[in-house]
Amino acid sequence: MPLPELIYASPEGGSIHRYELIGGKRKFIRFIGCYLGSCKFYKKIEEATEYIKDLQEKQIFTLKDN
Repeated sequence: MPLPELIYASPEGGSIHRYELIGGKRKFIRFIGCYLGSCKFYKKIEEATEYIKDLQEKQIFTLKDN
């Protein structure tokens, strides 16, 4: 099984990896969105991108409040 491939790394530390999963006779492509140790699998790269943006915005908002 191949390792995840880095697709995108944000300056704030978020990343998106492309991951190939094998299930039965099919291969599935999934995207892993990660930010500060929190990672989730998504079917579409757009969903992973949105996840990272949301987490980064929450982190920036939290830092501004302190």
